[in-house]
Amino acid sequence: MQVEQYNSKFGLLPGFKAGLHYGTVTAGDIGSLKKEIIFTGDVLNTSARIQGLCNQFGADLLVSEDLVTLLQLPAGYSITSVGETLLKGRSKPMELFAISILKRL
Repeated sequence: MQVEQYNSKFGLLPGFKAGLHYGTVTAGDIGSLKKEIIFTGDVLNTSARIQGLCNQFGADLLVSEDLVTLLQLPAGYSITSVGETLLKGRSKPMELFAISILKRL
């Protein structure tokens, strides 16, 4: 659905904030009658902590230094350091980066 169509149909545009990190995640399933897939690992907590800082840094998308070093974004995106911060539950500060779109494709 195009932006204009969505806005005219619903009267608003959805927005989101996201935090991304890189590392090992363990997946498994639990339950015998009703199976559920679970994911565990420090990456999930760290990602949630990073996402929680989006408003503080005025960003819609924040990523960790661990992830930004692996990214190869196409032209049209900007990666800007917002500095180091000590996330709850971590012993060392982590540099965070905001990713934004320079132009709409």
